[in-house]
Amino acid sequence: MDDAEVPDTVPASVLRELAGGGDALSSWWTVVALGLLAVATALAAVRRRRAPLRARTWPLWSTVAATGALMSLLAVNCVVGYVPDVSAARTTLSSWGLLPPPHLAHGKPSARAAGAGTGAVRAVRVPVDRDLRMPPSLTWVYTPPGYDPQGTRRYPVVYLVHGSPGRSGDWFAAGQVPRVMDVLLAHHLVRPMIVIAPDVNGVGRGGRDTECLNSAHGGSQVETYLDDVLVPWVDAHYATRADWRHRTVGGFSSGAFCALDQGLRHPDLFGTILAIGPYGDPGSGGRTMLGGGAAWAAHAPSRYLPTVPLPHRIAVFLDSAGRMPDEETRARSLADLLVARGQDVESRTEPGAGHTWHMARAAAPFALVFASQHG
Repeated sequence: MDDAEVPDTVPASVLRELAGGGDALSSWWTVVALGLLAVATALAAVRRRRAPLRARTWPLWSTVAATGALMSLLAVNCVVGYVPDVSAARTTLSSWGLLPPPHLAHGKPSARAAGAGTGAVRAVRVPVDRDLRMPPSLTWVYTPPGYDPQGTRRYPVVYLVHGSPGRSGDWFAAGQVPRVMDVLLAHHLVRPMIVIAPDVNGVGRGGRDTECLNSAHGGSQVETYLDDVLVPWVDAHYATRADWRHRTVGGFSSGAFCALDQGLRHPDLFGTILAIGPYGDPGSGGRTMLGGGAAWAAHAPSRYLPTVPLPHRIAVFLDSAGRMPDEETRARSLADLLVARGQDVESRTEPGAGHTWHMARAAAPFALVFASQHG
């Protein structure tokens, strides 16, 4: 699909196709199997202890403990949906620094090469000045099928920000964005787009919950990094449409706040905002980064939206969790403020969902279709 109009919805058949992306890491059957194994091993240990020779039982109890720990981890993962499958685990572990990242030349490491109907996924390191105090991190990049860096075609860009705690790979692993993009493109539901997932963690006070803000206490200058380093670097290294009309910023949870705050205060950079599980202010992380008071309020969309300069219309997608009444209320309040300013707003609620990556993954296809429509 080139510049033709894209549909305004995602068909149920496509949603069913996208729903089947997990494996044993996100299956309750795995949890049940591990539970049964732990029980059987514990019973074996008890029987061995009662035997006449009283054989050593510590290996069995060690197995019970290890199995129980693994069962607990997988149960939590089933609830929050953070690691849906084994392939996502590699991205997640690399992003958290627990596995070596793909190790090739700058801009080259390939986690998945493009195929006939699949885009390419790469992890890159974006150079950053030491003065910004940004720790080393990976930025994940999706380029669509047929992408040719030497060609004449230019592509819209979607920037997706993780929540807190989180890392750059979250949208590519927990959010399964490469798979979602491939499926949506195959069904002609979106235009080809580049997707960028940066790391917005920092150092110093508030470094694990920066809210994409510049630290007032000598810590990381995350906002400056995003706006003055990352966006120009992407435009210089990829075949992008380098203007606000073709840039989207989005995120989940604290990343949704980041998208709202960056998009509304930098309309020269972004024309579309995707806020999934949004907050209307920078919360406790913002107080740690900024020190509270007027600086904190200056970064609270729920406060500055009535007066913030908006030189052009901004398209905003808001999605909230159906099991989180407070989240729905926040999203409705933000939608009302945006509509009052004459902005293009689409609001959704994910029925029965909590504030988890299951919810973000369910919202992703609708959000990306919205970005394609407006970018």
